[in-house]
Amino acid sequence: MNDLTIGEVAERAGVKASAIRYYETINLLPKPPRRSGQRQYDETILNRLKIIEIAKSFEFTLDEIKFFFEGVSEDSPPSEVWRAFADTKLKIIEEQIIRAQQLHGILTTGLTCECLTWRDCLLPDTPTDTNNKPDGCCRTDS
Repeated sequence: MNDLTIGEVAERAGVKASAIRYYETINLLPKPPRRSGQRQYDETILNRLKIIEIAKSFEFTLDEIKFFFEGVSEDSPPSEVWRAFADTKLKIIEEQIIRAQQLHGILTTGLTCECLTWRDCLLPDTPTDTNNKPDGCCRTDS
């Protein structure tokens, strides 16, 4: 594997080098070996940074992300506490997916809607709600 500098990691991962250094200080990232005083990373750090950024986008705290990494090991199965944490987070993410699908439906309806105002338009109650249309509604199945 090629060693990467902190600048190369930051660029490839789309994060600031200062964030990488901070993640190291709080033990979210392992401290890398150094060569001539410069951090040297292998490419596996990119996957870890990707997971961190995705988790942050779903409002995981840095402590929760650290717990996420600590609960997964190649040497032993996840603990019951970690499994309960993951189960709770999965439920929250599933709720966020439903809300995103609802917003997607609203935006999609808005693109084809011919109503004068949102108040006049029948917005979908669920992502697949197409059968609940009153006569004259702009929503069509085409």
